[in-house]
Amino acid sequence: MTTQLESRIAALEERVAHLEEHSADVKVIELREVTKDEARAEIIGLFATGKTLYYSDISERLRIDLDLVVDICHELQQEGAIGVEEAAGS
Repeated sequence: MTTQLESRIAALEERVAHLEEHSADVKVIELREVTKDEARAEIIGLFATGKTLYYSDISERLRIDLDLVVDICHELQQEGAIGVEEAAGS
């Protein structure tokens, strides 16, 4: 019984060590609470730089919820305010 328990403890310790090692790779972003209008204005400001932007980049830089970023970008695209590069859209 002791050998079995020691074996299980060793396996758990190994798993914890593995998780600790790889948790350093995880990036945590604290999202801000902004209104849709505020988020829209900030997103338009980013696009004004003329750089190619991806949803995840916008979300990370502005610390805005990714779903909100996608919704606003789709609206801006439908309005013709922004365009999608062919390579980025496929």
